[in-house]
Amino acid sequence: MVRLPYTGPVAHKRGRVVLVTGAGSGIGRAIALRQAAAGDIVLATDIDLAAAEQTAKLADGACHAYALDVRDPEQWNALADTVIAGFGVPDILVNNAGIALGGAFLEQSPQDWEKIMAINVHGVVHGCTIIGSKMVQRGQPGHIVVIASGAAWTPNRVAPSYAVSKAAALMVAESLRTELAPKNIGVSAVCPGVTRTQLAANATLVGAASTEEVRSNFAAVQSRYSFATPDLVARAVQRAIRFDLAIVPVNFDATLAWVLHRVSPGLMRWICAIPTMELAETTARVATDRLSRISFHGQV
Repeated sequence: MVRLPYTGPVAHKRGRVVLVTGAGSGIGRAIALRQAAAGDIVLATDIDLAAAEQTAKLADGACHAYALDVRDPEQWNALADTVIAGFGVPDILVNNAGIALGGAFLEQSPQDWEKIMAINVHGVVHGCTIIGSKMVQRGQPGHIVVIASGAAWTPNRVAPSYAVSKAAALMVAESLRTELAPKNIGVSAVCPGVTRTQLAANATLVGAASTEEVRSNFAAVQSRYSFATPDLVARAVQRAIRFDLAIVPVNFDATLAWVLHRVSPGLMRWICAIPTMELAETTARVATDRLSRISFHGQV
């Protein structure tokens, strides 16, 4: 069947099988609930099975819970066999599971880096490889979504390993998109800005940052600068699937960071070096205003 331009490979398919990782809370739960409400068959996975089961109970539609540690390819293979036996090959895979790790670059240990990369990058690679290969073997349209982050293009003095891991996840999506496009399988990277989740509260903090006061401040900053809700990100996922979009920044802060990163990487690095969020935000808004006037009015 010939599909119209600007529509995703599975945009109009009904009763799609959607596998979501990290679906026990936050963005993953919002994605699972929204897809179930849209009539999809959702497979909600999480390392915490009880949390995934709670998501399934909250769903207005078909939603099934499974335990999955995304770091373990053996668990991925076992899950794939179980899912395919019960529902067939997933039409959509949403790689959402992720963690945050705060602390200065020089204070993070090799073990800290291994932990965050194992989940935020290798977990995505395992899912894309194992489920993606099943999609290719099936020979039918499909779609893979990677939940990256606006941090992917934001040099970061607060959580550098998180930014690095999300930049890597973004490139996984972009590279895979070029490979799977001829097979009619779309790949999208959805990049939220600061979102109202428990990511900061549950983050691992290291070095000088590893105090409860810093954790509280970290969570407060996330709350104050949260321009997006989990459901807003879930809607962005639906948009990415519907229109087969390559990269989808979510809300003001992620879009601003994307624009500044592309227009003036040096300016972006300078803003990110400012030690306080208030100063950084003011500087970013002034820079955006000036850039918009240069771009749209031809004068400063």
